[in-house]
Amino acid sequence: MINWITVESSSIRKVGYNETNNELYVDLGQRQPYCVFSDVSKYAFYHFASAESVEEHFNSHIKPIYDQV
Repeated sequence: MINWITVESSSIRKVGYNETNNELYVDLGQRQPYCVFSDVSKYAFYHFASAESVEEHFNSHIKPIYDQV
């Protein structure tokens, strides 16, 4: 099950986490429903979801580090 959190960002609508599969879901509000990143720890997800700038954290700590499924 994906646990979603709505975030304040101009480009990211919400983020979710599937603890069973250690997958991070990022809803960018585009045509595809969301981007999925694998092997993300629960700690990394909560750190991302609570970042002062979710978009900046996504671009510097998620996209370059984790593999997109």
